Amino acid sequence: MKMLHRRLFLLPLASMTLLLCQCDLFDSAGSLFVSEQDEMELGAEFDSQLRNTDSGKVEFPVYNANTATKLAFQNYVTSLADSIVKAIPSSEKPGYSFKFTLIDKNIVNAFAVPGGYVYIYTGIIKNMQDESELAGVLGHEISHVTLHHYRDAMMKDAALSLLVKVLVGNDSSQLKQLVAGSLYQLAALKVSRSNESEADESGTRYEGAIGRNPMGIAKFFSRMSDQIPDWISTHPAPEDRVAAVTAEVNGDATLKAIAADSARTNYKSRFVQYAKDPNL
Repeated sequence: MKMLHRRLFLLPLASMTLLLCQCDLFDSAGSLFVSEQDEMELGAEFDSQLRNTDSGKVEFPVYNANTATKLAFQNYVTSLADSIVKAIPSSEKPGYSFKFTLIDKNIVNAFAVPGGYVYIYTGIIKNMQDESELAGVLGHEISHVTLHHYRDAMMKDAALSLLVKVLVGNDSSQLKQLVAGSLYQLAALKVSRSNESEADESGTRYEGAIGRNPMGIAKFFSRMSDQIPDWISTHPAPEDRVAAVTAEVNGDATLKAIAADSARTNYKSRFVQYAKDPNL
């Protein structure tokens, strides 16, 4: 099947890039050119260079859980993320596993790359008030992965078109070299308005599935609307996204009931215990 994938869709790069940049009709065209195996290889190479190269270490410093308090915080975040993944219907899960990493930088941001690699900055967590907001952000980024949005965004980014060609050509040595030169572009992939809306909708469902207040991400958007972080800077505007999430929750009896029980489903005390310790 892998050989068939290579032979069927090997198009001239210039033609492929021009075609994919035309309109949102190609939001899901990535699956024609980049398989899940390709996503895994790309994500693994990105993660390796983020962790092991000098430039990667400077730009994306991985959180150093070198005390019991810091380790508990890291485990708290990754365990919450893992619980979301476990609750995802099997029909929506990719064929690879997820890997969650904390980036120790005071930036309000979170991002993912193809292959299930999700990164969340300590700076965005510092701006949250409870666990439902953290679950909402994690659910949003996990949704971008399950829906393969970042793969499709890469397809339409001219600066990353060579990566697509190398993946299709299955050249691991060139992949390593090109990822090294595209580390920042991959970390800053922008998805379309429809992709953002889909991730909000799916992430809200995922959050409700683990019993967290599904209004978590809407609460975060509402409070952060005056300092738009990079990861939600694309339209629709935060207020429109809040309205869409609110409508989704109010239109689903289960989600609405969980949101109505916010005193319990916000999980604020546990969030404060692990994420607001001054020794982090």
